[in-house]
Amino acid sequence: MIFPLPSQFLFRLAVCALSLVVHSVATLHAEEGRYLYIQANDIREGRNAVLGYVRHDNGTLSPLPGNPYYTAGTGVNNDTHGKLGPHDNDTPLVVSQNGKYLFSVNTHSNTIAAFTIHDDGSLKHVKGSPFSSYGVAPNSLSVSGRTLLVSNRNEDYHQIEELRGKAKASYVSFVIEEDGSLHKVSKIEVEGSQKPTQIHVSQTDPAIAFGCDFQVDVDFDGDNKRSFLAGLKPSVQGQLHVFKVGQGSLLTEKARLQLPETNATYKYKGMDGVPSMPLGIWTHPKQPLLYVGFVTRNEVGVYRFTAEGELHFKGSVANSGQDICWVLPNKAGTRLYTVNNLPRPELGQKAATVTTYDISGEHAEKPVEIGVLELPKPGESFKNNRNFEQPGSTAFQCNLNPEETSLYVMCQRINQTDENKSEEGNILHSLKIDQNGLPSISHSRHLGPDGIYFRSRPQGIVTINK
Repeated sequence: MIFPLPSQFLFRLAVCALSLVVHSVATLHAEEGRYLYIQANDIREGRNAVLGYVRHDNGTLSPLPGNPYYTAGTGVNNDTHGKLGPHDNDTPLVVSQNGKYLFSVNTHSNTIAAFTIHDDGSLKHVKGSPFSSYGVAPNSLSVSGRTLLVSNRNEDYHQIEELRGKAKASYVSFVIEEDGSLHKVSKIEVEGSQKPTQIHVSQTDPAIAFGCDFQVDVDFDGDNKRSFLAGLKPSVQGQLHVFKVGQGSLLTEKARLQLPETNATYKYKGMDGVPSMPLGIWTHPKQPLLYVGFVTRNEVGVYRFTAEGELHFKGSVANSGQDICWVLPNKAGTRLYTVNNLPRPELGQKAATVTTYDISGEHAEKPVEIGVLELPKPGESFKNNRNFEQPGSTAFQCNLNPEETSLYVMCQRINQTDENKSEEGNILHSLKIDQNGLPSISHSRHLGPDGIYFRSRPQGIVTINK
């Protein structure tokens, strides 16, 4: 028997249904304004591209319908057993401070692509894009007002003449014109075959910028096939730069520093007598402090800097990951995250890790480690060019969303030789940040189905709200 429903009940049911629809539409509309971009770093000629996604609250991503947005250039091909060098970089794509433009490097093509970001997240080349980087192998970008800073690494094994002395690495400044086009202003060449990994503008003083150089070029096994010397002689070195960003986007160098020798917390596998070297750098959001990943010491170094460009070492603290590469503080200046490229077997680790530090209050100058998270380990391990086993996919680069509820970490397929038959390893991990600032695995997106060529190593992450 069917009983008729009371009219009041039907009315309430209709109201609830309508509320659900309105809430769903409003949520979808809000999420459509929250975007994430990565760079394919495609090694196929002219196939490099930026991929865009809508970010969702649960950590998942939905590809934008216009993907891929081709950059009119080619990525860098490190077709080796994980040789250190070409992919040691951070911030290869950035967004202008007004949120209108996205810039991306084409490392093998020696150019920078410039896109207009539309309200629906789609990208369109600005007139004249891509622009010359005025150097070889651009790999890192940073913005200071209407100034774009670029580091040119000059360590592309497929531009070997330039790498072996024809050219030098460099730091270059550009004016960002009103239409998003780039106009070169100044160039500082780097002596001694040093290789930049990153350029970074201070978050507290836009007139100060920092550069980081890191180079490892050693043939570990002579004439065997797992290793080779890219340059003309073995070189293991690194240094920091302090720059001033002046009127009209003029870049000048104020200081150049070697890292101090600290108490090494581990031996860098496959390399004896390795000096203290930097890799990732980032400034505190509220204090004139620079955090540096002491990659060959498994430590975070802390420097205080002045408005005149003086840099003073305040000390270093241990990191429980191995090969600390990238450092990133939150906007509140209470947490610092580091991406550690390799596991530490002596601590039971089997994959890359993310370390969390407390940098609130007095801990800003002396960070306190409060957690370490091991990332999922896709694919099989392999013997790298330093003749030890390492995971087939390891972490490179990270980014916090504007709400700072998610930390995104990029993992790359490392062994790019023909012996690697697996097409896995290029993955974007979404980590959920809890109320204590600690991350946990939320979602992992394999990038092959999104069009990432498996012999390429995707890089860079930026997130915006429109």
